[in-house]
Amino acid sequence: MAEFNEALLKQATELPAVVRMGTSSWKYPGWKGGLYRREYRSKRDFEQRCLEEYGAHPWFRAVGLDATFYAPPRSASLDRYAAQLPAHIQWVSKVWERITIPRFARQPRYGELAGKLNPDYLDAGLFRSSFLAPYDRPGVRERTGPFVLQFQRQGRSGRELAEFLERLDAFLGALPGGFRYATEVRTAELLCADYFAVLNRHGATHCFNHWTHMPPLIEQMRAAAAAGGLQADFYVSRLLTPLQLSYAEAVARFEPYDVLQQPQTQMRRDVVRLASRAIAREAEAFILVNNRLEGNAPATIAAIGQMIVGAAQANS
Repeated sequence: MAEFNEALLKQATELPAVVRMGTSSWKYPGWKGGLYRREYRSKRDFEQRCLEEYGAHPWFRAVGLDATFYAPPRSASLDRYAAQLPAHIQWVSKVWERITIPRFARQPRYGELAGKLNPDYLDAGLFRSSFLAPYDRPGVRERTGPFVLQFQRQGRSGRELAEFLERLDAFLGALPGGFRYATEVRTAELLCADYFAVLNRHGATHCFNHWTHMPPLIEQMRAAAAAGGLQADFYVSRLLTPLQLSYAEAVARFEPYDVLQQPQTQMRRDVVRLASRAIAREAEAFILVNNRLEGNAPATIAAIGQMIVGAAQANS
């Protein structure tokens, strides 16, 4: 893979220390021959051990744990990840959907809960007891980066938005300290002063997300700035799909994720701007890239990383 030639890998060492880039999950056979060069005995062997090879890549300082959206992690899984990754890599975990969705979709995987209201929506007690506990252990806590609370698109009326912010305020206020929290909202109307005030009140941050129905990253950054800025000492960005392209369309376009296909020029510039802001503030920036953004997340990271290095050197 041309993106990972020796000169480019060496340039990764020049990436400012506060910038933590990584991919959303890592078990993709399409990365074999590029990111992954080892021989694996089977699909299971690959999925169990490829994280070690991921962790050796110089551009990566973070990794996204997306599976935790569907079920809380087992302690044994986190221990295995910690054993495979070097100490400088932190994981960014999506919070269990049982805590972040107000109603279960009518999908078979929800069984008898399908279509019903979720009684555990924004339940801080459940978060502490069923989700956070495996992370709050020596050897694991040190590897733990921000938790991302991914919220569905929701009603856009003033009443609905106000009710959500009231519940979010109470939820964040009940969470334990010592961990970092980011909220990924997918309703553009929530990018208002009241939303950013809730985050600042609790030391949380907005997850700048590049996703189907959200405005460009630069508009999200401007909304935060217009509200007085984010006060948290870290940033989170998840780069998921091209704007106006659905998840299913992105899968059909980019599978098997073995090659970069569709560079998102404006998105890349916006990420550099966000990273530059983090560098100026000496605040960590966690930037997670999905295969469904441009076709091959590792190649996207290498390209954006080069741009961040160039901008940092120009500003030094």
